[in-house]
Amino acid sequence: MKKLLALLIFASAMFIFYTYFKKSISYNYKEPNIEQLVKAKSQDNYLDKEIVAAIKAKKFDDAKVYEDLAKEFNITLLPQTKELIAKENTTAKKIKRGAKNFFNGFISGKANNGVEVAGAVASDFTIYGDLRDITVEGKKYIDDKPYDKLILGLSMAGLALSASQFVTLGSSSTLKVGASTLKVAKREKLLSKNFTKILSERVGKTVDFKALKRVKLGSISELKRSSKIIKNSVHLAPIKPIFKNLKTIEKSTSISDTIHLMKYVDNTKDLKNIAKLSKRYKGATRGLLKIFGKNIFRLVKVGVKWTTPLIISVAGFILSAFGFIYTLFSILFGKRK
Repeated sequence: MKKLLALLIFASAMFIFYTYFKKSISYNYKEPNIEQLVKAKSQDNYLDKEIVAAIKAKKFDDAKVYEDLAKEFNITLLPQTKELIAKENTTAKKIKRGAKNFFNGFISGKANNGVEVAGAVASDFTIYGDLRDITVEGKKYIDDKPYDKLILGLSMAGLALSASQFVTLGSSSTLKVGASTLKVAKREKLLSKNFTKILSERVGKTVDFKALKRVKLGSISELKRSSKIIKNSVHLAPIKPIFKNLKTIEKSTSISDTIHLMKYVDNTKDLKNIAKLSKRYKGATRGLLKIFGKNIFRLVKVGVKWTTPLIISVAGFILSAFGFIYTLFSILFGKRK
């Protein structure tokens, strides 16, 4: 009974000190005035010029990037720019562009704009896209011909996620979006050489490609019947952290933005930095990276502000912890008179 009482006292004291210690830490966002930097860069109607150029080149996603940047930092666009944006965003024009682009993305898995991205991702979520890519790249692998290891591995991972029952309650979308995002980024040549190497290594640890030798790759329908074999050949732990960071970015921005942000990623640290940036600047994230490049990572940082009260609090916590540990051992193992 005495031992149990001592443990309860110790646990309670540690909890109290931990809570006090945690509250005493203040986070100091050491960032310059990003709004001022953006406005300085936007002098001479910079954003207006970029929006007009993008619309003339039929790069409507790029136009939206600069429009979102203007909204985030309260930059007023010229009346003629607003009129041009409104003209291109009519329901009729959106539908006309949308139907064709969605179909192209769904069938090919390639994507040059947001609607094609939606089609490419939708094809993976219906498993058509993953089956298509496994059939094409898997045949090359079996025949010892050059194949795209990253596309094949991500497709096998995607198919495994679709076949798993436990992921259908929320985590499935988290991981499936990550796999589809990377596939589109690879096809559009938006992945850096270094990050492609990192991804290929992770995929190599995630997927057992030899399982393809036990399935029929003659057609999509034949492959679909062998999906269980592929599911059992995939172990997601090595690549899951990357998928989760991608989901964070996608949730804060969009799938299309996430794909285009991949060109700024050379390693997993860059990916984490973009995930943190997207939580703060949402839809303006892509625009900030377009203007400042990876220098924005140095401009926006979070650190711990070491104040005198914090130092005293940390020291007090450590001394108190040692004191309670000493007391605990004295109660439990001390000599009895």
